[in-house]
Amino acid sequence: MAQHDDQSPSQSSIGKISVIHGPMFSGKTEELLRRVRRAKIARKKVQLFKPAIDNRYHATQVLPHYLANAADESVQVGEAAHVVRQAREILPLVATATDVVAIEEAQFLDAALFNTVRRLSRSGKDVILSLLDQDYRRLPFPIAGSSRNVGDYLAIAHESLKLAAICVVCGDEAHHSQKLQLKNITRDGKPIYAPASFFSEVVTVGTSQEIAQTKLFTERLREFPENIYEARCRNCHIVADES
Repeated sequence: MAQHDDQSPSQSSIGKISVIHGPMFSGKTEELLRRVRRAKIARKKVQLFKPAIDNRYHATQVLPHYLANAADESVQVGEAAHVVRQAREILPLVATATDVVAIEEAQFLDAALFNTVRRLSRSGKDVILSLLDQDYRRLPFPIAGSSRNVGDYLAIAHESLKLAAICVVCGDEAHHSQKLQLKNITRDGKPIYAPASFFSEVVTVGTSQEIAQTKLFTERLREFPENIYEARCRNCHIVADES
């Protein structure tokens, strides 16, 4: 049965809070899974969580981008996860014996996650968060329905690891997620994308570089995603209409 109550520091050591962050395609999920598997090798009990809103690659597993095409409901290529819609669902699911709580795509959960992480740490459990640290505007990723952003998680972390991707334009280190919006389709059926406006929607879940590329090279599909994302360096990243 899950343990809901906090333990005081005198009853248990304080758990470590680690945050893995960076832009899209920087390997955050791979690093999270690496730590989860190392903890299991060390005979620690691990529970992995993911937000229900992120069902791009698999409904109940966490797996990195490069394994997305191998995802199959009958074959486990990632790590099984508890799927939650709200942060308040996490605590009742965490077992007393659990040593490590890992949360994928933490930026998509509501602001209640902040206190959830603190309570888990105070009860002696290590917490690992994987999250986007910036939105496509190069601003701290906002937490929906609140004044918080992911910088609050970095502030309470005992360890933070910032990862970089590779810029698809020039090949340099990329620290930003470029959002591109479909503007037109040429006569020969090729889509034309342009940098998104500063004032467009911040979060569009369910689109990715891989999904977009699959659609671009599948002649049967006549529709193209409205938004696609790329990793870009600070010099190649563009935000339209930015003042």
